[in-house]
Amino acid sequence: MKFTLYHNKNCSKSRACLLLLEERKIDFLLRDYLREPLKKNEIVKIIDNLLGNKMDLLRKVEKNISEKNLADHIFRDQKNLQRPIFFDGKNFIICRPPDKVLDHLEDL
Repeated sequence: MKFTLYHNKNCSKSRACLLLLEERKIDFLLRDYLREPLKKNEIVKIIDNLLGNKMDLLRKVEKNISEKNLADHIFRDQKNLQRPIFFDGKNFIICRPPDKVLDHLEDL
């Protein structure tokens, strides 16, 4: 199973999650989505397979954003995507706090 970490190098939580995975020698792909922006279908996949509240994918919640237009909003402004996001091959989780990734890996 190949894991993926959706990472923003400017985010301390994302860097902490990255360090946790590296220290434990977890094999994963690193996706710097600001350097290589997500395609809309990738965003839809994250939304559809997120464990938890879909609106938690936004760093700043705006009143005019609904689940219906969430993918469009994130696609237009990917800096507003909550991070880090970990993909386990099936589901996505928001790793806040960063050690949430370790708890998730234990449950697999």
